[in-house]
Amino acid sequence: MARMHKRKRGKSGSKNIYLANGRTWVEQSPTEISEIILNSHKENLTLSQIGIRLRDQYGIPGTKHVMGKKIGKILSENNSSPSIPDDLNSLIQKYKRVTKHINMNKKDMSNTRGKNLIMAKMLRLVKYYKREGYLAKEWELNKVL
Repeated sequence: MARMHKRKRGKSGSKNIYLANGRTWVEQSPTEISEIILNSHKENLTLSQIGIRLRDQYGIPGTKHVMGKKIGKILSENNSSPSIPDDLNSLIQKYKRVTKHINMNKKDMSNTRGKNLIMAKMLRLVKYYKREGYLAKEWELNKVL
C-alpha cells in the first residue's frame, strides 16, 4: 500500500493473531473490564491511553479479543463517547503544537510543509466523519482550532 503523502510504498504493518477461544490468561471478567474502561474515561484519558493502561497495568492485550468489542463501542453503549473522535483530536493537538513552533521559528519550512500535510489529513477525516455520521453536518474545524 502506498503512503499518504509520498509516492513510495511502505512496509506492511503487523497483524494481531487470531485466537478462536479468546485470551485465556486474562483474569478480569468482561464487566470488570468495562468498569475499568469507564473509570479511565472519567479520568479524561483518550481511547489510546485507555488501551495502553489496560495492556500495561491489567495485562489485557486487547478488548476486541476478550469482549468482542472495541473501547469506543463500549463507551458509546454507555453514552460516554467523546464528541470528537480520538484520531481527529490527536491531529488537532499536533496541529496546534506545530503552529506554535512555526510562530516562534518563522523560517522553518519543513515544519510549515508538515503543518499543511496535517491540515490535509484533518480535512479528509472531517469529511469522512461527517459522511458516516460521527460528526454533525454543521460541525466546523475552524471553531476547534
